[in-house]
Amino acid sequence: MYWNGPNSMMPEVINYGQSDSQQGQDNWVLNTLGGKKNGVYVEIGAGHPISANNTLILEQKFGWSGVSLEINKEMADLFRNTRNNPCINTDAMAFDYWAYFANNNFPKQIDYLQIDIDDRPPNANLLGLIALPLAEYRFSTLTVEHGCVTDYKNSRLRDAQRIILDSFGYRLIVQGQDEDWWVDPKAVPYEKYGFMFSIRNS
Repeated sequence: MYWNGPNSMMPEVINYGQSDSQQGQDNWVLNTLGGKKNGVYVEIGAGHPISANNTLILEQKFGWSGVSLEINKEMADLFRNTRNNPCINTDAMAFDYWAYFANNNFPKQIDYLQIDIDDRPPNANLLGLIALPLAEYRFSTLTVEHGCVTDYKNSRLRDAQRIILDSFGYRLIVQGQDEDWWVDPKAVPYEKYGFMFSIRNS
C-alpha cells in the first residue's frame, strides 16, 4: 500500500479537507503528524500562494506558522498580499537559513520542510538542501523535488539528495517520479508512516 492522496481508500488515512496541493502533500503531512495544529513549516519554492500550494491548509485551517521562500518577485508579492505567514523574495540556494531560524526562534524540530525549486538550474533542489543547517535543525516530514520525470539525468541529483538525507537519519517512505517524501523516524512513530513505504504511481 502507498499514499495516493487525501481520498485514499486506506483505512489509516484521514481526509483533513480539500487539498490545494498537487498530490495531497498537505494532507499527507497532517496524516503523518496526527492532524497537528500550530505546527511550523519551511517552504522552499513557494510558488502560487493558493493554487497547488502545500502549506495553505496548514496555515489557514490548522494554525501553522512558518516561512516561504520565492525567487520570483511578483509571486512573492502576491503571496504576501494573500497569506499571513511571511514569504521572502530571495534565492533559496544562497539564503542564510541558520540566521533566519535563530533570529525568529524556530524550533530545533520543524514539522514540515518543502523543497520545490523546480529545475532552474537543474541542481537547484540539491543546492537548496545543502544550504540548510541540517546538523542543527531537524524536520519531521519532508517533500523534496528531484525532477526525474522531467529529465532522467536528474537521477544523479536525486541520488545525492537521498545520500544526504539518509546520512542524517531520515527515512525515505514514498519514492515519487518527481518528488521524494521523507520522515524523521525519531520524531514520527512507525505506525504513522509504515504502511506508506512504496514507489508511488503518480
